[in-house]
Amino acid sequence: MNNETVCMQYAELSGLTATPGELLIMLFNAEIKNIKKAILNINSGNIVDAHNALKKAQAIITELITSLDDKYEIAKELKPIYFFIKKELITANVKKDAERLEKLLPIVTGLRDTWKEANRLSRAK
Repeated sequence: MNNETVCMQYAELSGLTATPGELLIMLFNAEIKNIKKAILNINSGNIVDAHNALKKAQAIITELITSLDDKYEIAKELKPIYFFIKKELITANVKKDAERLEKLLPIVTGLRDTWKEANRLSRAK
């Protein structure tokens, strides 16, 4: 069994055993990874791989949007932020704009870090 297969099996098992908070953090980590990958690919002229990374990032943010439950006030506050991120990802993909993605990265990282802290605090109770 090669290292890549072991890593894939571990990731799959982690997803199956993760709490909702941990899953949310995993999604944000994947979002950040795909944005960084797109930036690198745009800067190196690899447009196809940049496009593919941004399509994955768009799918992740779409999943985050659809998972919001409007009965909670926080969902109503997050929805416009998530829609802004999605719009920026689409625009960056159309224009192959790495600078736009660089500006988006701290927003997504900040959201991930906030969810990490919320998850930590909820587990400490």
